[in-house]
Amino acid sequence: MCRALDEMFEESTNKGIQMGIKQGIEQGIEQGIALNQFEVYQTMLDKGFSIKTIASIFSVSEESIKTLLMRT
Repeated sequence: MCRALDEMFEESTNKGIQMGIKQGIEQGIEQGIALNQFEVYQTMLDKGFSIKTIASIFSVSEESIKTLLMRT
């Protein structure tokens, strides 16, 4: 019986680890996308594009661009 509990514990632990890894990968991807967006927006601003123009080009709100630029 103790062996069965050990196996159940190990299985649960492995599932938890796999879920944690999956969540970590998803968060990393999201952060990478946000960083890329930040770099593109910042480069465009540095080249003289207005936030309004950038928002129009990427079909996003001006507020979302401002929020991303302030957050990063």
